[in-house]
Amino acid sequence: MELMNPCGVFERKAAPLSPRVVLGPDVTVGLFANDKKNADVLLEHLRRGLAETHGVRDFRWFMKEASTPAVFTDEFVRECEAVVGAVCD
Repeated sequence: MELMNPCGVFERKAAPLSPRVVLGPDVTVGLFANDKKNADVLLEHLRRGLAETHGVRDFRWFMKEASTPAVFTDEFVRECEAVVGAVCD
């Protein structure tokens, strides 16, 4: 019996981790949600928590349709020092 990977051929590439951001009032956090149910609800809870716990004041929302790849705007990429993503159902 031969088993096949349904994902096809893929290659693993080593990459360094991104530098960690120290959260605070001068950091802008991006909130990235797909179009699935409750993604925005989860991110709103996280937004409140980051504001209360770390003093984050600036947030940028980015929402996309669930079935399409995300195409981030230059503004979103330029303005956000950190991004939280939610993919929910």
